[in-house]
Amino acid sequence: MTEAHLLSPYRPPTSYPVSLSADETAAWLNGYFALWHPAVLARIGRVPAAASSYDHDSPGEGNVYVVPEGPHLYQPDDWATRVTDARAVAFRATADSAATRDNLLRALRDAGETSPLLDAPADAIRTFAGLGYGYLIVDGLFDAADHEKLLDADGFWADITAAVGALSAPDAASTVTAHLRTAAEKLRSAREALNSNTIHLLDWAIPDPANLGAAWPAALGRGLPLTVLASGELLERLAAEFPARFAELKAKFLPDLPGAIDLACGAYAEREDALLPPESQWWNLAKARATVRTLFGVETEVFARKRSANHPQIPAWVQHFGYKKAVLVSFDGALAPARTGAVVTWPGPDGKTIDAFAREPQSASDPLTFFNVVYTLHQAMTQDSIPTLALAHKGAAPAVGYEELVALAELASAVGEFSGLGRYLAEHHYGEYLGTSTADDFFADYLDERVTTLHRPDPVSGFPAHLRLRRRLDSAFALAALHRSLTPPTADEDVSLQKLTALEDAIEHAGASAALPESGTDFEGSLVALESEWAKKLADRIQARATAGQPGLMVLNPCGFTRRVALELDNFGGPIPVTDPVKAAQFDGATAKLVVEVPALGFAWVPRTAPAGTQPPKPRMKTADGTSVRNEFFEAELDPATGGLRAFRDARTRLNRLGMQLVFNPGSKTKARSIKVTQSGTALGEIVAEGEILDEHDAVLATFRHRVRAWVGRPALEVLIEIDPGHAPSGYAWHAYYGARFGWRDERAALFRGVNGANVHTSYTRPVSADYLETRLGSERTFVFTGGLPFIQRHGTRMADVILIPEGERGRRFEFLIAADRDYPMQTAAGWVAPAPVVVTDRSPPPVGPSSWLAHVDLPSLLMTSLRPCPPGEGMGRAVAARFIECAGFGGAADLQFARTPDKAAAVDGEGHQTQEIILAGHAIPLEFSAGEAFRVRAEWA
Repeated sequence: MTEAHLLSPYRPPTSYPVSLSADETAAWLNGYFALWHPAVLARIGRVPAAASSYDHDSPGEGNVYVVPEGPHLYQPDDWATRVTDARAVAFRATADSAATRDNLLRALRDAGETSPLLDAPADAIRTFAGLGYGYLIVDGLFDAADHEKLLDADGFWADITAAVGALSAPDAASTVTAHLRTAAEKLRSAREALNSNTIHLLDWAIPDPANLGAAWPAALGRGLPLTVLASGELLERLAAEFPARFAELKAKFLPDLPGAIDLACGAYAEREDALLPPESQWWNLAKARATVRTLFGVETEVFARKRSANHPQIPAWVQHFGYKKAVLVSFDGALAPARTGAVVTWPGPDGKTIDAFAREPQSASDPLTFFNVVYTLHQAMTQDSIPTLALAHKGAAPAVGYEELVALAELASAVGEFSGLGRYLAEHHYGEYLGTSTADDFFADYLDERVTTLHRPDPVSGFPAHLRLRRRLDSAFALAALHRSLTPPTADEDVSLQKLTALEDAIEHAGASAALPESGTDFEGSLVALESEWAKKLADRIQARATAGQPGLMVLNPCGFTRRVALELDNFGGPIPVTDPVKAAQFDGATAKLVVEVPALGFAWVPRTAPAGTQPPKPRMKTADGTSVRNEFFEAELDPATGGLRAFRDARTRLNRLGMQLVFNPGSKTKARSIKVTQSGTALGEIVAEGEILDEHDAVLATFRHRVRAWVGRPALEVLIEIDPGHAPSGYAWHAYYGARFGWRDERAALFRGVNGANVHTSYTRPVSADYLETRLGSERTFVFTGGLPFIQRHGTRMADVILIPEGERGRRFEFLIAADRDYPMQTAAGWVAPAPVVVTDRSPPPVGPSSWLAHVDLPSLLMTSLRPCPPGEGMGRAVAARFIECAGFGGAADLQFARTPDKAAAVDGEGHQTQEIILAGHAIPLEFSAGEAFRVRAEWA
């Protein structure tokens, strides 16, 4: 009997994966598929098989042999002559499939073959190879399971022979396909004898931004389900730059019919969302869904990102914006919770859960994926309740094996059924329960990426700059919303809001690089102008019935909690009394330094002049002397030798809570050149230290300026650090940097950090947080508010560095806030970086008094992240929407009130769709929430 053999020491593995080079693997597969060419199948009497070269030192009569390029095979020196003498055929297989096929055809013709099958259509050749691949896989699965082979081998070969015979007849394509489909069904029946569960094949297309014009995977053109993972921004680029490729994709979305394409779009911009403010993250989610809706006219329901930005709140947040399913796979290698199942139930801290796909796809451009497929499928069949093989296309051409797998799937689901991710998750929603994850379970190394890969000029400073822009955006929207809650909108106000929304899109699109000069836009200047416009409108509305001719200042608070705002004002008219709402005042010539208490979402009116004879306020304490600054809450002392913070003591216990010193990692020392008291007044104490950072040989690495400030009436120490490096750090960003090293006295202290409003315990070496780091010892709680500086690295048990200047960083000015015993640290973190607009006015306080609120929430643990105008419902004249995060870890109830009682209220999702009507309780909107929940409420006026 004439046979066909692939001579190789290797076989597709069954019990363990094999590692060969890509070229060796591709050559093996190309050689095997070549043996399934119809011209070869017509010559032989049984299924092609792999064999050892030692068994074929003497070639069989008329046999066909393929020898893949790869590890050296021992063969007799005259083996080629023996092949000729036996009238056999031998050819070489290479990593190039076309070259391998040419080698085959040349060898057949040289052997005298003249069959018309040599010119068989390419589609037919591909289909036969696909069936051969199915046979290889099913046969290997029986070996892997150590199971008796149940395939009807004779019937299978009869179908193959019939298909080859029919191929020679004219117009016999349908007959050939019918025979091959029958053979494929035999493979399916045999495989189902091993495991009756459906094996799901998930095909992922993950476009490469650098190669957007690449062809789509073959599944798209063949009508098989395909999952496309792309950001909204990338889809917009695809539509603009490669309209033909975009049209191919869009054509698969048919009106009123289920599509073959699942769009997994979890972000408009692939950026460092895990370290950005919640409002920035929510903008990215909403913008992604809106972009898909605009481009394709469908809703994206699967949350997935190529660049990791996962954290514990993701399950609840994505559902808040309309996503039904999620993907918990780190395509960039980021840390994620351990999981074993292909589908997991992923819970958030507020109790909401989402079903997520959790199996990392294998590369479709690596031939090893298809060589090891028997091992992979056997593992899935024996370990998974939902056997799954996922393939990912990331811009490179698919490897040999992919086209054959698609061809097999077109015949029958012999080794698996191609599935879309949405349908797959919808049908299999009972997966492994992941358990509540913590912030320490997630980590994406944005610092190394921004320094080493992206070469950002602002790898660190971009985050605090973006945070301040975001808070100013939220401030402007809040002022507009407060104004709208008091009075109906006008056309010019709507135009102003459109400008503000467009500016928000531009700032968020730039992300943590928005403040760079090369961004081409003065975001700060544009924001200040719009914020000032809305502040002026609101102040005028508040003072509509105030008396003219009384100079003053309207200080506005866009935050949902009371703040004590420190103001430094030039050209002030003179001393004013220190009475509510002014808590402290200091006058140096025409400059006033004031501490003003402003109610939540309210205002405080401060006079600019006082009656003649008003005396400047008398000092209550020495706010600065020697090397110390102090107020009624704390005392901070600088080290005269190093210029760092020697001690931060609370006024009650006088215990040293925290110290700080500037460092150059991997090793340095600091030396103070001067320490001066620059302010010691009735409102402000300030000390400035200047010095140098030295290496072990006392060579100067950098100079620094360290300023600390204590304001009377404010329970937080302001720290400003300016570093001028003479020696630029280079290398791995977590090892080479200038930083601020904070130390605490007791190694038993527990470390906590702020993560999206939650205060969470951390034992991670790099407890990144853009909000704050807390050390806790018993009832003592000490906070370092980083103001958006996110990269923190622990040293031992009593120290942690906040990284300031790694390689490439152009920022030189960094700010911190240090405070003790804050019950609601997220209020401090948010309020510190939020602006407090000041409007100069010539009118008296409004009738309600010098200070009051315009909106109010009666629970301090409920942080209002935004308040902004929104479209009203049917029959309503105007509306505003407020978004909240519960920050204390306790569910409960609260009341939201406005100065003007709304006529209607509703709970809405992230996109503004009403989810539930809320019945007003008198003048208040009752709020109910669970621990850590983020939710949104709309208030409307007729």
